[in-house]
Amino acid sequence: MGNQLTRLQVKNFRSLADVSIETRPINVLFGPNGSGKSTLLDTIWFVRDCTKRGVDEASSYRSHGIGMLWDKADQEANISIKIETELAEYEVLFGFSEGRIEPFAGEALHSKLRKLCLIDRKIGSDKVEFYHNSMEQSVSITLKDAEKLALNWYLAFEDESDEAAELDRLLHFVHFYHARKILLPTLKRTGSESSYHTYLWEYGQNVWSVLRNIHGKRAIDNRYDTIIDFMRKSFPNFRDLVIEQTGPNSVYGSFLENGRQDLIQASGVSDGHLQMLIHLTALFSEGTDRDSLIVFDEPETSLHPYTISVFAEAVKLATKEWNKQVFIATHSPVLISQFDPEDLLVTELDESGQTVLTRVSEMKDIQDLLEDYATGSLYMAGAIAPQSGPYTREKAE
Repeated sequence: MGNQLTRLQVKNFRSLADVSIETRPINVLFGPNGSGKSTLLDTIWFVRDCTKRGVDEASSYRSHGIGMLWDKADQEANISIKIETELAEYEVLFGFSEGRIEPFAGEALHSKLRKLCLIDRKIGSDKVEFYHNSMEQSVSITLKDAEKLALNWYLAFEDESDEAAELDRLLHFVHFYHARKILLPTLKRTGSESSYHTYLWEYGQNVWSVLRNIHGKRAIDNRYDTIIDFMRKSFPNFRDLVIEQTGPNSVYGSFLENGRQDLIQASGVSDGHLQMLIHLTALFSEGTDRDSLIVFDEPETSLHPYTISVFAEAVKLATKEWNKQVFIATHSPVLISQFDPEDLLVTELDESGQTVLTRVSEMKDIQDLLEDYATGSLYMAGAIAPQSGPYTREKAE
């Protein structure tokens, strides 16, 4: 996989006082409620939002950053989110003014291969230092719209920067799906708005339109057929979908099942059927030529344990052969047990209330148990990340 997040480092973002992880194609987070799973996922989405919408709008979706700073951080501390790829290291710094996030973020983009600082911007400033490749020196620029990240402007300033282009592609194709926020009632009642897109929107609201679009390209790729094959594996009676234009701007889907003559409208199928269909569409609708980073929060919602195992199989295929990188936050022992210990990250809070991340493969005290028991079984038994009982460093060691 070419365009992949290789490391994520976060400081002072809610309970993430100071965490750093090397990321893999599959990254599954589990642990007690409130231990920082969803918070870690949101750091990626927050930087993506800042790139797309600007810092002020992105922070407004998070109550303008009120309460976002780590509780025990110094009064003058900043939030730092650093993402790393094969070519670059990019840090975004968020300052605070009267308890709210300062709309002018700080930024630093470093080329790992060339050992150069390509972007240098201080918090609260509308000026930035851009490295000019031809001149081989930094140039001071005043940003026209300083609420947007300077990374956006650098691509126009220096169109031959492989580092900036790689980061832009990574952030442009981040998708976040929280299972509990998917608009299932709307999909069942009125369907989807018709559009040309072949990627799934944040709340899954365009799934019928996406499936209609990729169904029309079955002769040249296997996106639709892959989704249908996994649906058949998940639900033995499932046969296919019938997707129809129901109005000038609306598309609706119905289910065709084995042994039944009549179609079942989406309004009549289980939430689990639609939830799984949405997960599969998120994984495969963009095809193999787009290196997307896909985030799932509690994807096990409404799914039967067997269907959960099929979802895990689909994730493995998407990361291995479809050029996808996947992050998952879950409480499901079934889902946890489908993945290798190297892909599993435990989140816990230490005595000070900050998040501690531990890879299951590095937990020395349970390696012998993993030879006989699935990770999910150990999670249920309280041998890993128990809901009751605080994390202690002595226990981790």
